[in-house]
Amino acid sequence: MLETLRRFADACNDILSIAQENRTTNKVKLQHLCYRTIKEKCNLQANLVIRAIARVAEAARNKRKPSKPQKFKPTSMSLDQRTFSFNEKCWEVSISTVAGRLKLPLAIGNFQRELLTGQKPTSATLCYNKQTKAFSINIVVNREVPLPPQNGNVIGVDRGIYNLATTSNGLKFSGRQAMHVRKRYARLRQALQAKGTKGAKRLLRRLSGKEHRFMADLNHRIAKAIVDSCTPGDVIVMEDLRYIRERIRMARKQSLIQHSWAFGQLGRFIEYKATERGIAVVYVDPHHTSQRCPKCRFVSKGNRNGHIFRCASCGFRGHADLVAATNIRQAY
Repeated sequence: MLETLRRFADACNDILSIAQENRTTNKVKLQHLCYRTIKEKCNLQANLVIRAIARVAEAARNKRKPSKPQKFKPTSMSLDQRTFSFNEKCWEVSISTVAGRLKLPLAIGNFQRELLTGQKPTSATLCYNKQTKAFSINIVVNREVPLPPQNGNVIGVDRGIYNLATTSNGLKFSGRQAMHVRKRYARLRQALQAKGTKGAKRLLRRLSGKEHRFMADLNHRIAKAIVDSCTPGDVIVMEDLRYIRERIRMARKQSLIQHSWAFGQLGRFIEYKATERGIAVVYVDPHHTSQRCPKCRFVSKGNRNGHIFRCASCGFRGHADLVAATNIRQAY
């Protein structure tokens, strides 16, 4: 399978060069331009060449401002119904490779089996981890989820740095541990980048994986707690991420932490967990949510001083993050 991944990556890089030369990201046009050439050069199965073309077309469209030349690595391969199949009876997958069709047993738990039961998946991604030298497969499953009724309580969720999440129904999740971990990783990255050795670069990649896994686990736990506090029919309201970063202003030392903060990931975790439980998720414009008085609606930058909110008009006082969560709820 590793040889298949290598050839798939080589095919993607060759297709990318052709796409750049012809200034196109159109999948059909790319197929006409390079299908036969790539198939013969990389000695790949026809359907894998089609998947490589589709991957390059999608990546080229999503790449806005390349800071360095894009290059595909032999770490993953896109699969569709012609290059992948799933057999529920014996819990195995069949994958097209350069050596022919391979049937591989799935090492999965009861949770994954429950998700796959009765499903007929038609797409997946084969992945390879260089550190562990292990293969894994991400199988796409479509599930029918009924549109949640919006007839219950409305809960506003404010996402932040010092408190990772605060809800209008009183939940608060401190960001102190996350801040400490991220500062530690930032110092380690700075020291390793100064060395610049191959060993330092390998360690940098491992550190990045550890940090991402830490934040993903933390976000999962926060999302679960928030969703568990709701009941079917409730509505969770969050800020639209298109504006959220623009309203955060920090010192230069904190800006690195800001840009690595997984606002989006937490929102996605809340959304998918809530949808499965029959809880609707709505996004609102976040402007003035941290400056508006939830009682008299007076808006002023002076209303908020750090973690303290005090309305300059009516005198209302409260915790700034709880006030923001309340305003987000009221924006629904």
